[in-house]
Amino acid sequence: MVDRRSLAIGVLAVLVAMSHVESGRAQGQGAQAQGAGAPRGQGAGAPRGEGAGAPGPGAGGRGAGAPQGRGGGGFGDAGPFTPTPGAKDLKTVLFNWTWHMGMLRSGNESELIKTLDYHAAGGTIQVDGQPCTLTKYRVQANYQVPGYRAQVECTRLNKQKYSNVETVSGEYAWDEDIPGAELVPGKGKATPKPAALEERLIRLWASPHGAPKAAIAGAAGLPTTQSFGQNPAVLLDNQAKAGAKSTTTLEWQGEKAVITYPIPGVPGAMATATLVNYLPESVVVTHGPNKTEFIYGKWADWNNPLFKIEALYAGTIVERKNGTVVRSVTAKVTEIGQIYVIMPVPDSVQKAGK
Repeated sequence: MVDRRSLAIGVLAVLVAMSHVESGRAQGQGAQAQGAGAPRGQGAGAPRGEGAGAPGPGAGGRGAGAPQGRGGGGFGDAGPFTPTPGAKDLKTVLFNWTWHMGMLRSGNESELIKTLDYHAAGGTIQVDGQPCTLTKYRVQANYQVPGYRAQVECTRLNKQKYSNVETVSGEYAWDEDIPGAELVPGKGKATPKPAALEERLIRLWASPHGAPKAAIAGAAGLPTTQSFGQNPAVLLDNQAKAGAKSTTTLEWQGEKAVITYPIPGVPGAMATATLVNYLPESVVVTHGPNKTEFIYGKWADWNNPLFKIEALYAGTIVERKNGTVVRSVTAKVTEIGQIYVIMPVPDSVQKAGK
């Protein structure tokens, strides 16, 4: 059998020549260089599972027949934490959530998904209260900044074209007429949108990757920038010994795990993620009088067919605000790993204030 890590490295070299991937960046990020953009170090076989009685990730995931028993199954290092089959405590659920999504990388099974490049196949977005049919929807996110840039191009009901680049970085939100507006003098226009900051942060931390990251950070009593890059179970054990207070809670509704956590950067906003077989079917965020629902489905590895790394993402995303659908997208392709994604804040946006 071809060693999957060797194959992934070979494919990555090809992709560097074909696309925007900067493979060298994944080699120089300290702990991140242990495999954020490559398959987990489980040996040459399929990824190891959660024990004989554990559920698979469902349709589009690795399937009930792919994972095998942990430790002793011929899959290399079992990692520093082995969940007890059937355990329903918060630590185990958070570990299994990220494991089933393929977010744990390296022999230590650290959570190392730093960036995302997402391209939609189609969908609609609400513009000025009216649906606009997407012709382009691309999201580039960096969970460490944190921030993202969403390129939107669509056609209104009256056939008029609409385009915008929604951007958020740290405590700043703005729109761009072209990606990276004003970063080169005279190129493009950046328009401050401070009123959109909380909405965009909610969208980030309720997203398929953002939700488990924020839930782990809340359980560890840490900012997301400090909880990143560690094995979730080991992190929570260490934080519990240090007396950290968790702001993430867990309850079970039948076979569904329901996790509640605060949205980073948005005081008073609380998210509730409902997991089925450790994959979120929904994340609902309440913030004052507003309720934003994110409905997820068709989980699969949407990466380029030449570089499947068993990192799952939602194939369908529906966002509703106070009962009204504001955007609905279907996935075309993703790049999940250590790609180069930044969103520097233009001087004009900084001068306008947070």
